Amino acid sequence: MSDLIIDAGIFILLILSVGFGGIGVFGLLLFPDIRSRMYTAVRATLISIGTLILSVIIFALFIFLSGGGDQYSALIIHSMVLLSIVAVANAILYRTILSRTKTVNSCHGSLQQTKNRPNSK
Repeated sequence: MSDLIIDAGIFILLILSVGFGGIGVFGLLLFPDIRSRMYTAVRATLISIGTLILSVIIFALFIFLSGGGDQYSALIIHSMVLLSIVAVANAILYRTILSRTKTVNSCHGSLQQTKNRPNSK
């Protein structure tokens, strides 16, 4: 009976992973500004990758505890390393994009328009 429960849990986690991955993609396509796109992409993809790796860890742990070989313990370790690499890379990219979007100035009009204004220098 526990096989059915484990399989159902893994299936639900995989469905959640695909769902949040889709939310991340649709967020990138639909949102109008860079900050909302960035927020959706980082949060939704981290949840997607997290649930995917959690399903892999549950599968490997279940097989390892039911008499599997050492390759399943290696799979768990590799999955944890992958999750940490993805989390750190997402944090670095998030901060890089955020710092570059803060320095972008909005366009206040052409140079000709600003010269013709009475309070411009």
